[in-house]
Amino acid sequence: MRWTIAFATALFVAARLAAAPAAHAEPDSLLQQIKDRGAIRVCEAAYPPYNVKNPKTSEWEGLDVDLAVELAKTLGVKLEHVDVSFSTLIPSLATQKCDLSIAATYITPARAEQVLFTRPFAAETKTIFVPQASTAKSYADIDKEGVTIATRAGTAEDDYAKRFFKHATIKTLTSDATQPHLLEVAAGRVDAAFAGYVGSLIFLRQNANLKLRPLGDKLLDPTPFAFMLPRGEYHFQQYLNVFLDQLERTDKLKELSDKWLSASG
Repeated sequence: MRWTIAFATALFVAARLAAAPAAHAEPDSLLQQIKDRGAIRVCEAAYPPYNVKNPKTSEWEGLDVDLAVELAKTLGVKLEHVDVSFSTLIPSLATQKCDLSIAATYITPARAEQVLFTRPFAAETKTIFVPQASTAKSYADIDKEGVTIATRAGTAEDDYAKRFFKHATIKTLTSDATQPHLLEVAAGRVDAAFAGYVGSLIFLRQNANLKLRPLGDKLLDPTPFAFMLPRGEYHFQQYLNVFLDQLERTDKLKELSDKWLSASG
């Protein structure tokens, strides 16, 4: 009889423990974790002028980096950079490799199924880039059998290009390099690249030897940029939105945007 009671008690305790949430898996606690750790880990992927690794110092710089610096100051923590590619941004958040993605990332429904977004703080359009000697003037000139268009894996440009271009071949590149699809065109390995307009213009002006130009057709798919954070972290999301609102009210957001985006004018 005593064994039966003890066995039943053990089963009850085991069931209660199994039902209880793990101590390390408290939901919506990322903001407090960052403060307790004394550091915020931000994922970086290259796209000028938002996130660029300085070739001389190997340090990240750009609009999004400056915003992250301001965020770390406001939180009173250190800023730690985590180098990733666009294709691994969301997996890096999901596996807690970083707390926040500060890469220049479009807000899209597909991403919203997997992560939370902050409020937008910038926007970008997209277009085709071709060699300066190309006679192409429209998307119809490019969207033909036998033409290859390069895009980057994990980007909204890649998704959009695969829907928009019906006849050309889309070559998706997986690379951590800055604007690898533009480099692919300059090297003559593809006919064109589909890329963000402003960031690509800035990159080409900084690398005039590449000899590329945007297509003369209209710009496509204007989309806002935002930071990404893990699913379920609504407290941290609210904090980030209040932080960005404050930067806008004090004109700090405009100051930093003008500093980095003026190069596209």
